[in-house]
Amino acid sequence: MDVGNDNIDFVKLINIKGNVDNITPHKIAVVAFIREYGLLKMEAKDMIDFTMAPKYRKDFCILALKLIQCPDMEFKELEALLTDGRYNLLSVHLQNFCVRLQNIYVNGINALMDCVTSAVDKLMIEQSETNPCIITRCSVLGFYLRRILLYLDKLTFVQVASLYKSFCIYYQKGRPGLMMRSLSKEKLNNMESQPETSKPSLLPEESKPQEIFMKMNIIDRDSTFEECQWSRKQAELFTAQQANLLQINEKKAMAPKQLQKTIMQIINDLPEYPDIHFLSFLNCIRMKEFCGAQDSLYNCFDRAVFNMCGSGSSLNDRNKNFRYAALNRAAMHTQFGHKSVAMEGVREALGCAQEAADSGCVAAAAAWGALAGGRARRAALLARVPRPPRAAAAAVQLMAQHAAVNAARPAEVFQIISKGDTINYLHSMTDLTMAGLANTAALWGLYGKTEMASVNCQLLLNLNTKCTVGSGSVWQWSEGSGAGAVCAAAWRGAGPLAAALASLFTSPAARAAAARHHATYALRAGKWEEADQSIRQLASYDRWESQLLRAEMYFLKENPTDALETLHDILDFCKTEDDSLHYMSLRLKAMIMMAEVQHTFSNNRSTNIMLLNEALSLARKYHLHFLAATAEMHTANVQLHMGSTKNALLLARKVLPLIMEHGSAYDMARGMLLYTKCRIATSPPTGEARNQVLQSCCEALDTVKENFSKVGAEARLLHTWYLQAQLYNDIGNIVARNQCAWMYRQLETQNPVEPLNMLHIMY
Repeated sequence: MDVGNDNIDFVKLINIKGNVDNITPHKIAVVAFIREYGLLKMEAKDMIDFTMAPKYRKDFCILALKLIQCPDMEFKELEALLTDGRYNLLSVHLQNFCVRLQNIYVNGINALMDCVTSAVDKLMIEQSETNPCIITRCSVLGFYLRRILLYLDKLTFVQVASLYKSFCIYYQKGRPGLMMRSLSKEKLNNMESQPETSKPSLLPEESKPQEIFMKMNIIDRDSTFEECQWSRKQAELFTAQQANLLQINEKKAMAPKQLQKTIMQIINDLPEYPDIHFLSFLNCIRMKEFCGAQDSLYNCFDRAVFNMCGSGSSLNDRNKNFRYAALNRAAMHTQFGHKSVAMEGVREALGCAQEAADSGCVAAAAAWGALAGGRARRAALLARVPRPPRAAAAAVQLMAQHAAVNAARPAEVFQIISKGDTINYLHSMTDLTMAGLANTAALWGLYGKTEMASVNCQLLLNLNTKCTVGSGSVWQWSEGSGAGAVCAAAWRGAGPLAAALASLFTSPAARAAAARHHATYALRAGKWEEADQSIRQLASYDRWESQLLRAEMYFLKENPTDALETLHDILDFCKTEDDSLHYMSLRLKAMIMMAEVQHTFSNNRSTNIMLLNEALSLARKYHLHFLAATAEMHTANVQLHMGSTKNALLLARKVLPLIMEHGSAYDMARGMLLYTKCRIATSPPTGEARNQVLQSCCEALDTVKENFSKVGAEARLLHTWYLQAQLYNDIGNIVARNQCAWMYRQLETQNPVEPLNMLHIMY
């Protein structure tokens, strides 16, 4: 005998109860609601002059489906749902429904049993030409009524008595209800009852149940009847809807805390249902909670594996559960950055998938291995082998990223992406289409073409991805769409628009973009406490990007020691990391900032030029055009302070168009300010030609002030007003000079800013 198979069969026998729906008072009320509608419809067919309007039939069907699918609700909630006007229901239907519930409440177990059995006997009779059935046996309502009757027949007497007691408590909690108030006394007196119980039915409502409870003392003990709010079918529908929403539009899903509370209710009612544990796993991944995600994942696949029986086909199912458990474990550890542990899961999933010839699992494991395994592993796993369309489209995105960070020409990278887009469009894979647009926007941003990145973000935001989930329509959103839109708005200095967009998205990428925007804005304005708070918030999403902003904060606060120490930590990480090419842009930004710090607080200009030349060489090698332009602008700034004004002017004039085209509002203002300084330094010493150059520079400074105002760079703005006042003084325009001096004084009074050395050093 196979001991393993015996154990599995034993567990299966134990868990049979998890597949059986418990009969609850709410389900009895739903049966009564369906029964009274069916009887009313039968009366309408018998009456020649009376027909039921389509709006009543339609709303009853919608409401009945909702009541069947939703979890159990209190009687007060049911009353409110039936009487709040959302559904068109006949008043006589509600009256009959209330009478039926009170009949059960007053007349005991016999009335409860009769409500269910008569619903099946009267409404699902054999179809004939003269007597058509009201509810077919294979309809949704037919299945529901038959299932309730079947489970009610399986209950013991003690369980039925306990069910009746629960119904009485359920009914009492709803009184006095809105429907009961609308009933007339005559209608209540004419309710259906047995002859021998007609007199007691007119007694006060509380006396009859109390009398019954006194006689049925067995109910007060703990019985084997257990009442639960969630049935298996309801839990399956809820799990499928919420998992789909978490995938396509997280904002439309339930809030994490509320979702976890509902998950715990379902687990309490259906502890052996594995899918609800997987939904808990997704919710924990959503909130970056490692312990909860790990426990939920293990609980899910433990139940999925041990609910199998010992047949040959189920052994294949067990292998499937094992390999997908390993795959999800790898995905979980990749999400949390545990790359070595994630690769163990990838190798286990690959081995099991190859043994079972599961190409889909092999492709998925290869994709997660590409994300977790570093540069060498990515190159090996992204080999050009035949794949199914979905796996091929996903592999194309990874291949494009891999080619981009390995110094491939941009034309080759976007050619790869176009192949993936073709696959997505041919097979109508909306989620991968969104991923392709987000990936394209990210690559344009990597190359420094922010206008193209902004265009792709707008395409992504305006992409028609409407789909139906449950009873409503939702829109699919990509994480990259929100983050890209926030970055694009902040890049152009549209602070209110960036804040508004950030409030619409809850993904970690969008939150990181919003935190980065707040930190940058606070640094420009000299608000160190706000900047430090935003940097700490960003650290939970992107550690090294936050370190870069922290180094900039130290630099602006004239603390070169801490700034250089932080920058050295960033550079050491970028050089020693196995996947260091993915951090090339971070490395170049750190090198450029280090050159700024050294140039501000050191007199060794040659070291700065060498560091900037190294950054420029790396940026050109990896096609990071905007970072290359930034390095050249810093080189021009160093040349200007070394006295090589003509070379500085030529270099600034060459780079300025790229800065003005793809730079942020802050970069455009700095670039124009440096170019203006170079023009002033190379202008004729005297004469009308000098006045024309200075007048042109004053006009250019208006654009500089506008861009500095957008991003809240108060210190920069003060410096620009001061420089413009000096230029007007040299020209002889006293009125304009005095106005600039007055504006300078007003701004300095409103926002006192300490004089910083960087004002005349950084471009």
